[in-house]
Amino acid sequence: MLSPPMLTPSQIHVLENGIFNLTCNSSLSADTLLWLRNMAYLATDQRLELSPSNQTLTVLNVIRGDAGAYQCEVRNPISTNRSEPSTVTVAYGPDSARIDLLGLITLGSPLTLRCVTDSVPPSHYLWLHNGTDANKTGSRWTINPMTWDQQGTFVCQAHNPDTNLTAQASVTVRVTEPAPPDQGTSLSAGAIAGIIIGTAAGAGLVGVVAYFLCE
Repeated sequence: MLSPPMLTPSQIHVLENGIFNLTCNSSLSADTLLWLRNMAYLATDQRLELSPSNQTLTVLNVIRGDAGAYQCEVRNPISTNRSEPSTVTVAYGPDSARIDLLGLITLGSPLTLRCVTDSVPPSHYLWLHNGTDANKTGSRWTINPMTWDQQGTFVCQAHNPDTNLTAQASVTVRVTEPAPPDQGTSLSAGAIAGIIIGTAAGAGLVGVVAYFLCE
């Protein structure tokens, strides 16, 4: 019965376009040694190389899809066994950034700016307002309420300390006054009641006048 092989190292953090190695230490009685990523068997290609004994896997020019859980599997005619997973994380990005506006850009209303990026590990954020550091560091910035002074150009800078890459996005915000209520077509219950009461009083007055005229 084959004992489980041991895969080293147990965790790898590698930069995109970098290189990493995994080594599988197994019993001498194993006839076959195979490699898996995320439970799928791997085949060698120009980027995936195996040592003559298959015990060492080398991945060249690492891409984002190389991230995942790696295992080695040993076999002989009697049994099969697998190692515990080794987790590979690929650091990348951010390649780009954009700012989404959530809310109304009207005076007195709340507005949230969201900086959207894709990176591993997550980026660190810096916000600028009209060229000045806004002292905001999260991916979201909520302004409540919007004022005239808050309009202008907002810039989000996203930096990945592992890859040393920075992406930037900007948006120009113009604040408008809220639209006044439409008073031409909408009447309050009090106004409607006032009209009804006024009409009824007028009709009664007309009736009284007509009565006295007839008499």
